[in-house]
Amino acid sequence: MAPPSPTNQAAVRKLVSTHLFRRQRLGPAQLDRLLAAGLDGVELFCARPSFDYHDRSQMADLAAWFRDHPLPLHSLHSPIYADEKEGRSGEPPINIADPDPRRRLEALDEVQRALEFSERVPFRYLVQHLGPSKVEWDLRVADHALTSLERIRLLAKQAGVAVLVENIPNGLSMPVRLLAFLEASHLDDVGICFDAGHAHLPEFLFGGGGVAAAWDLLAPRVRSTHLHDNQGGKDDHLWPGEGTIPWDQLAPRLAAAGPDLPWLLEVRDPGEGDLAAKLRAAFERLAPAG
Repeated sequence: MAPPSPTNQAAVRKLVSTHLFRRQRLGPAQLDRLLAAGLDGVELFCARPSFDYHDRSQMADLAAWFRDHPLPLHSLHSPIYADEKEGRSGEPPINIADPDPRRRLEALDEVQRALEFSERVPFRYLVQHLGPSKVEWDLRVADHALTSLERIRLLAKQAGVAVLVENIPNGLSMPVRLLAFLEASHLDDVGICFDAGHAHLPEFLFGGGGVAAAWDLLAPRVRSTHLHDNQGGKDDHLWPGEGTIPWDQLAPRLAAAGPDLPWLLEVRDPGEGDLAAKLRAAFERLAPAG
């Protein structure tokens, strides 16, 4: 499939995930930096060292900031770990497809707790993983994932939020199986968050085997994105241009989806320096003026 012609970069909606601040507590100082970058919106990444959705004081502070500033909250990334050390303590990741019913219920409780932030600040999408990374394909996993997803979809709908599942590197969520799962589930209002870094991983690592082919397959159901780079062997969350993703193939496809599709960076913390300039350069790298 020949890539479509790119559109003007000015039409692109530029967003970023607070994954940037995954290892530091998220507060007004970090959000002020994002606001200064002239972004069109933000995704809150539910990592408890950063955004602790258990901490009512932090949620109140963040809600007050969003009320007082013109940076929209686009989406919430459902939690991946329930503990405050993000699995470094030995705790397993949150798994809504866990074969253990008790652990599935615990996972759903965590998702529901995170969704409660919508009572303070409205957002459009909840981005949800179907199980943890590296899990092999299994029909029972798919069944458990569907049961949990139906529950999450109902909870999200009551909150005015739509659910997006993400192509992640596991046997259920690699692009071909993810699309088949959604088509078989008949959950027509569940969309996809297209993760470019995951799509770039090879198929033996449960990736997409190439961003262009994965996009062409999933595009009709894609409602949001996670844009980051890697070298094709590890999910590094590098900034665009630091890895080997062929952005010249992907960017025109993203642009052809129109202005409603957000271009959302989910990159690692760049450290010290001018974050606004770094973000501007990243979007210029993704969609060079043509």
